[in-house]
This record gives sequence, structure tokens and C-alpha cells, in this order.
Amino acid sequence: MKKLVLTTIATLAVAGAALAQGNVNWGSISAGSMTAVTNSSVISSFNGGVTATGLGSGANGASGATLGGAITGTSFYWALLTKAGSTQSAAPTSLAGLATWTATGLTATNSNTAGRLAVFAPNSGAQVSWSPGTTNSVMMVGWSANLGSDFATAVGNLSNNAFLAALTAQAFFGVSATGFITTLSTATSPGAAVFGTGATAQGTPILSLNTPLNLVAFSPVPEPATMALAGLGGLAMLALRRKK
Repeated sequence: MKKLVLTTIATLAVAGAALAQGNVNWGSISAGSMTAVTNSSVISSFNGGVTATGLGSGANGASGATLGGAITGTSFYWALLTKAGSTQSAAPTSLAGLATWTATGLTATNSNTAGRLAVFAPNSGAQVSWSPGTTNSVMMVGWSANLGSDFATAVGNLSNNAFLAALTAQAFFGVSATGFITTLSTATSPGAAVFGTGATAQGTPILSLNTPLNLVAFSPVPEPATMALAGLGGLAMLALRRKK
């Protein structure tokens, strides 16, 4: 199942390249529209969505306070995702839900001011893969650099329990609130506003203050083959007992 989800995400990440393109304003991310914090007392919904109580004090254990920890330096990455549909989509809470969103190729990192984000390759007329005049949902996804430097790698590592168990530092992953915007013609600059505090002529931009990046914890799930072997082992033990 995980392989199918990851394959779907990878496919969606490059889908739409041949479609007509519109443009959005990827010039900057206003701190009045979107900021981020780490939440090291709650596990990311993508790994179960439970509290971190009982995880212990290891690398993936619980530490810090809810919405605690300054995000500074270059330790986090962000990617803008999109999803087609006639109505605004809610933010996903699982890998399967995340697989229905498409990476736009527009990315960001955290700035040297706690909680703020800075875009890579700023462009007030950045092209995206949905046609001018079409309204799509948009969302930011963020993760700690130890999950990978790009979205596809981060998602792959997020579902890899062996990778998570081997981490020497805590990992974080989270999603923003969603927006619902209409792209403009590529001849227009600036493009549609991706971030904002209220509706614009191009729709509803992302407004997601204090977006939490939650703790990612190692939580092994037995593979079907492993469970089958365990069952056979139990039956064998029972048979031996009866013979005695």
C-alpha cells in the first residue's frame, strides 16, 4: 500500500507539465499571512496523530512545549501544492490524502527570523501548471531538513519506519491551511496572490499563521508477511504442546 501511495505522489508531482500554464505571485511570503512553529508534543497526523507521551527521551522522543521552538536558519523546507476541484479542498491528514495533491515546483525555506518563510527563486509571475482562469486549491507543506531537501524525498522518508528509526535528531512535518485561487495569464505580472489575509479578485489565498510542524515518530507497523509468519509460529508451538 505504501509503495502505491508513494508512486501516486511521485506521479502527481510531475503531472500537468503539458497543460496550459497560469501564473501566481511567488515574490515573498508575508509574516501576516503565514508563519510556522514546531510542535514537539504532538505526532504528525501522517504518523498516527497521537500525543508523544511514552515515546521516551531518544531522538524521536517527546520534548519541548506545544507550539514551542523557534524555526530559524536553513533547517526546514516548504513546497506549494495544488489540487483541482470545483470547491476548496481541506488540508490532508494522511499520506493517502496527500497523494491527491500535486507539487507546483515552487519552494521555500525558513528565514533567519523565527517563524518566517522565504521563497526560493522569487518571481512575481511564477508559472504553475493549471490554466489561466481556473481555480484550484493550494497548500504549503513543510518538513525538517533531515527528512530530505525536496518534497518527494521527504514524503518517501516519512513513510519509511527504518529511516525514521535511524534518525539522530527529531523530524517534523506539517501542512498549512488551504487557499482557493484562480491563476492569471502568464502575460500578467504580478500573478495571483498565493498568501493573504482576505479574499482578492483571484479568490481566497492561504492564511495560515503559526502553522505547526508536528513531531514525526517511529511507529512500526508489521508487514502482512511478518504477521503471517508470526501466526504460523504460534500454530507450530501449539502443535508441539499437544504432542507432549
